[in-house]
Amino acid sequence: MQPNEEIGQIFIIVIDETYGGDEDTWEEDSERYRVSLEHEFDVHFEEANVGPGADIPAFLTAIATTSVPLWSVLIGAFFLGKPINENLDAWADIGRKIKGFFKRPVVLARHGASVLAVEAVFDEMGGIPKSIHLLSYRPEYMGDLDSLAAIECSDKISENVPTLNLGFILHIFEIEADGQQFRVGVNGKITKVLRL
Repeated sequence: MQPNEEIGQIFIIVIDETYGGDEDTWEEDSERYRVSLEHEFDVHFEEANVGPGADIPAFLTAIATTSVPLWSVLIGAFFLGKPINENLDAWADIGRKIKGFFKRPVVLARHGASVLAVEAVFDEMGGIPKSIHLLSYRPEYMGDLDSLAAIECSDKISENVPTLNLGFILHIFEIEADGQQFRVGVNGKITKVLRL
């Protein structure tokens, strides 16, 4: 059974780049790759699979958010759809931690994707707004960033999807910032933002 991202966690999932190589040595190659990731990023990685029905082997770590005060409170309030008008710079602090892993093929669960989505809104606005408010979050199976404009608005805030499904998920956020509304799609480490 695979772990699911909890409120105080941010999962970073690195796709196993050795998968699909030599079948006779894959397990050894995979283990060497996992160990090399641990040395490179100085964190522990455990095996994971992010492909339902078609294996996508990966390695998962939960990054520490303790260096960012009140992060658990912020992320909890965000996904409850509550307006947030304090500690908005915390999103950028966590974003720097996440982006440190972007040298590798990365998949994110809901919390990590929310950090990228909020940062994309900040970039679109040209700075940090006075407040942000999550209007909607939903994971779309096999979603496509190019179809982001065609998606209907929603007021639903969905739960995180199981880790096993993350290899095929497009995270869709609708965020209000200083009275402006944005839709953001997050697919791995790639984001796309639209003003609504």
